[in-house]
Amino acid sequence: MKIHFLNVGHGDCTIVEFPSGRIMMIDINNSKSLPEADEEALAESSGVSLYDFRYRRSQLVKGEFRSWEDYYKSLLVDPADYFKDNFSGKSLFRYIQTHPDMDHMSGLHRLFWQDKVTVENFWDVDHDKELEESGFDKSKYAYVDWLVYKCLRGGVGPDDTKQKVLNNLRGASAQYWADDNIEILSPTQELIDGCSVSGSYNDCSYVLKLTHAGRTVILPGDAESAAWKSILDNPGEDAIKCDILKASHHGRESGYHEEAVEAMSPEVVICSVGKKPGTDASDEYKGHGAKVLSTRYNGTITVKIWDDGDVWVQNHKGEDIHTID
Repeated sequence: MKIHFLNVGHGDCTIVEFPSGRIMMIDINNSKSLPEADEEALAESSGVSLYDFRYRRSQLVKGEFRSWEDYYKSLLVDPADYFKDNFSGKSLFRYIQTHPDMDHMSGLHRLFWQDKVTVENFWDVDHDKELEESGFDKSKYAYVDWLVYKCLRGGVGPDDTKQKVLNNLRGASAQYWADDNIEILSPTQELIDGCSVSGSYNDCSYVLKLTHAGRTVILPGDAESAAWKSILDNPGEDAIKCDILKASHHGRESGYHEEAVEAMSPEVVICSVGKKPGTDASDEYKGHGAKVLSTRYNGTITVKIWDDGDVWVQNHKGEDIHTID
C-alpha cells in the first residue's frame, strides 16, 4: 500500500494506492501560494529575514532557485496535476470528502469537471452546511468548487452523469471497502448533529483506519475533541493503535487530543500544513515519542507499506526520511 500526502499548502489531499489496485483520494486543495504568514514562519525556520527569504539568493538554493521563497513554492503541488502525472488514464475508485470545509475541497471543479477524472464512489457526510456565493467575495476559494461539491453529493456528476454517493457512518461495512481494509472510526449521527448546532463541521470528519501487512494508518480529517472522545468510547483505545497518524486539523492543537494520541501511540505523525501557526502541536506529538514530519519542509510525503510489514517514509525526492522495520 502506498499513501501520498500531497504538499498542498494549508489544506489537505491524500491519495492511497491499495494492493487491490484501487485508488482513493481523500480531500483536495489546489492552493499553490505562500501567504505572508507562511513565508514568515519559513523564513524564521531558515534563519533568514523575510526580505532575504523572498529576494536573496542563498548558497543552499543557489543555481536552481532564486530564493528560499522560490524553493518552497517549488515543493507545492496541484492535486489535479499530481494525479495526471502519476496516475494518467486511471480513475478513482473512491473519493472521500472528510467534511465540508473549503480547504478540503478546493479543486473539485478542476479534477472532475475539467479533467474528467471519473470516480466510482463519492463518500460524503450527510450534513446541513450551506454557503452563499456572496461569501466568496475576496476569498481565496472559488464558489464553483462548492457548486461542484453540491452536485456530486446530490448524485450528479459532470455532463449530468449519475454519481454514486455513500453517507457511511461508524460501524458501516461493505465488501468493496472491507476488501481494502478500511474501517470507519467516525463520524456518528450524534457528532454530525452536534456540528449542525455549533456551526463548526470539524467533528463530523471521516476518521479512517487503514490496515496492511500488520501496519495501521489513521487519517482523521479535522477531527477535534468531541470526535476523539467519541472514538475512545467506541471502538475504544485498543482499536486505534497505529503506526502512522496523519495529524488532525493540520497539526494544530485543536486537533490534538492527548488521551487519543497516547492510545494510538504512532511512531510517525505526518502534518499536512502550509505554515506553523502559534497553535501548532508538533511538540505535543513529539512528547509521545513520535517522529513528526511536515509537508511544509519535506514536500509531498509518501509512505510505502510493503507486504512484509516494512514501512518506508520518503520526501518529495524519494529519499528515505524514516523507516519502520
